[in-house]
Amino acid sequence: MSYKSKKLKKGKFNLLKYELGRIKLALLEKARALLQKEGRMRLPQVARVMEYLRLRNKDLNPNNQKIDEWVDNYIQQCILNGQKVDILTQWCLSKDLEFRYQIQGNQFTPLNGEIELIQREILQIVKIFADNGIGVNWWITFNGAFLDRGRISAELAKQYADMLREITKSPEVILMDWEQEILSGNRPQPNQKVLDNFFGVVSRKAFDIDFTNLLDRVKKYPDFSKTEEELMKESQFKIACEAEEGRLLLSPNSPFPYGQFILVPLEFPERYVFFAVLAPEFKKRIASIVKSYPWRMDADSLNYEL
Repeated sequence: MSYKSKKLKKGKFNLLKYELGRIKLALLEKARALLQKEGRMRLPQVARVMEYLRLRNKDLNPNNQKIDEWVDNYIQQCILNGQKVDILTQWCLSKDLEFRYQIQGNQFTPLNGEIELIQREILQIVKIFADNGIGVNWWITFNGAFLDRGRISAELAKQYADMLREITKSPEVILMDWEQEILSGNRPQPNQKVLDNFFGVVSRKAFDIDFTNLLDRVKKYPDFSKTEEELMKESQFKIACEAEEGRLLLSPNSPFPYGQFILVPLEFPERYVFFAVLAPEFKKRIASIVKSYPWRMDADSLNYEL
């Protein structure tokens, strides 16, 4: 074979090699883009933590709202930025605590559910983060009812919060009063735009479900005197307050600016449906990974259910 033929053949081979390399690179880039799009380009520690959280989410309730990939992204960004992960749990100070206070002898004694949550469940989750080199601040806020008829006295709220503080052993768990320490002593207010155009922004179907549940609850109280119309106005007021709280939590003025937190609820996720009225992205932050309603007294604890 002549020198010229050899050179031509070598040139064709190099060109083919170049083209194959270019195709391989393009395929790799496409695969990388696809992985990023699907949220699978995770740091190993993020993948391990999320596998654990999703398993808890499914084990607690197979019908639980699935954990959105927003949570994966948030945890990864915290790691990359050298920040701790903020977890928010809102603890409802319901009117039922008054009955419990009386039944427990005019005092609050921690229930097994409360001890299990604070001294085991939360600490197990915090440990999983720590084992993977991720710091956590777990904020528990005591939240009063939006409506006057659902609120307990400040003294009773303090006694209950103090009882929970006594059984809290982890420095990662921070207990705070929502109104006094977060809202500077102010009560949550309804969003006026929601009140002014209620069914323009609130799903009628979602409202009807919520209102039907309310009617079922008040039937348990034979001395309840409010009319259905009055109850409807109260329900709309409460929903407007929830919409405003959801908006605030995702705003620049949030305790977690722009909504950089994971919400771990103590109630069913459906409880937060109206928080998303003005902040549709709110539901992406929900991770149901602990047992619900730890403050409830069941039949096995004093044969009374709140």
